[in-house]
Amino acid sequence: MMTMSSSSSTTSGCLSVEETSEDHLLPITLAAEELKLALNKEATEEELNKAINRCKDLVLECENISTERKWLVRHLIELRLRLQECKEAHYDPEHPRNKSSGASKRTVRGHHLLLQPFLKNTASKYCDHCTGAIWHLVQAWYKCEDCGYSCHHKCIAGIIRECAHVTISERGEYERNICPEEGLSAQQYQCAECKVVLPIALPKGLACFARFIFSAIGWSDNEVRRCDYTGMYYCSACHWGGSAIIPARLMHNWDFVPQPVSQASLQLLKITANRPLINLEKLNPRLFSLVHELDLVKRIRNGLNEMRKYISICRLAQEDHFLWKNSVTSHLIESPDLYSMQDLLDTNTGELPSKLLNLASVFLKHIKDDCEVCRGRGHLCQICSNDEVLFTFDDNVVICKICNSVLHKVCYFRKNNECPKCERLRIRHEKLTTYKYSDDDDNDDL
Repeated sequence: MMTMSSSSSTTSGCLSVEETSEDHLLPITLAAEELKLALNKEATEEELNKAINRCKDLVLECENISTERKWLVRHLIELRLRLQECKEAHYDPEHPRNKSSGASKRTVRGHHLLLQPFLKNTASKYCDHCTGAIWHLVQAWYKCEDCGYSCHHKCIAGIIRECAHVTISERGEYERNICPEEGLSAQQYQCAECKVVLPIALPKGLACFARFIFSAIGWSDNEVRRCDYTGMYYCSACHWGGSAIIPARLMHNWDFVPQPVSQASLQLLKITANRPLINLEKLNPRLFSLVHELDLVKRIRNGLNEMRKYISICRLAQEDHFLWKNSVTSHLIESPDLYSMQDLLDTNTGELPSKLLNLASVFLKHIKDDCEVCRGRGHLCQICSNDEVLFTFDDNVVICKICNSVLHKVCYFRKNNECPKCERLRIRHEKLTTYKYSDDDDNDDL
């Protein structure tokens, strides 16, 4: 048997903001009735009908606008919904309430829907298909393991929206254009998702007449809402007025102001927040010169990528699982040009630069101080012959693009950008060529 205290945690999401915290507690006067009105997960239709009648009597006995009456009305709604579920399960052999249905998992339009337990204590949920509230204490409902799509059991057959995980996996990148709007006519005045006919804006004086005409011809009088991510128009059932930061605005304008998006776009942006899908070096390289924090992150990541090359081939680091113990998100040190939306948000707040600087100090300590193997892979400047050990990630060095020699920047520029090793290789090549030609001439004379 389930107590009323569990019921309170489920239905509290339906309360108004103005209600006090005392309304969330079970009234003392109902303590005696708690077990009689409890929602048993295995209750039969007969038991639920008795509980409903008992609850109706208690509602009539309570004073108007009292805390007890509020609780009883909520409980009466839950009992009726549970009774409806029982009746649906009686006629539907695949209903989750039937133990033999095996309907704990469903796959619809790419969604991997998992049946949620009745007794699960979660925040208020709404069905992504019908937009109705999910009374998860009494109603069977499913949730997608990939994108978080939630729906009633009875709404599974009507699912239209593709799973956001499948959508982004097939495309592999965000929409690059800022609000690529084509207009309602390009959509044939239909919602981009559910294809319901959208109303055309009319003068205020014709509002009543328009509603009458819409209802007569089957048009929806819902508000037309535009998604800033896709640039398409949706009905109010597919666009709930949610907002999110748009990747295209961030990539082109460094704009972090949230914009209104549809539910499908909102789910897509949520599940891809930590995926490295943005190549800023390719899409907008000029942004690095305009945003100081972004340029700093780029330089630190390039250094970390060079340090990783030393540590990844270090025998001691591999034995100690050094990279596994100290690594952050792998793409930050493996592919310095790729960013996720969360990376750019953390860059704007200053959190990512400080995190990368701490990681760089740990890598530096291992390579230059703690590990003799890594320190032995350093270089000496071939121009000044200084005893200072140079590494490819140091700020005061330059790497020859031809022979990969590591030299001091000052020495390299003083030498008119000439690499001693390349010069030696060139002279050796000329000598070998001259020797070969002279050998050929001697053979011809013979």
